[in-house]
Amino acid sequence: MGRKSLAEQLWERYFEEEKGNATWLVIYDFKDGKPPTKLYDNIKRIKAMAEDGELIQFSVYMTGDQRAAKAVRDLIRHYDGQVTVFWGELTEL
Repeated sequence: MGRKSLAEQLWERYFEEEKGNATWLVIYDFKDGKPPTKLYDNIKRIKAMAEDGELIQFSVYMTGDQRAAKAVRDLIRHYDGQVTVFWGELTEL
């Protein structure tokens, strides 16, 4: 078996934790230019492993799984992005 992707390594850090019962928004930015294309590939991998989440904008990831939120947060930091995580309850007004 080959090397694990960065996404797999990050997911494994949090896999044993509770999934949580909230909506998590991971909002990020790259002040020094565009994010590397590998970022989006790795976000897709985390989404698949968590079986939850979506990019609702190019710089906003939403998920109901706090483990995925933490993994995406760490992924953004790995690529030297600025990141903030919010949690709350998804509602329709």
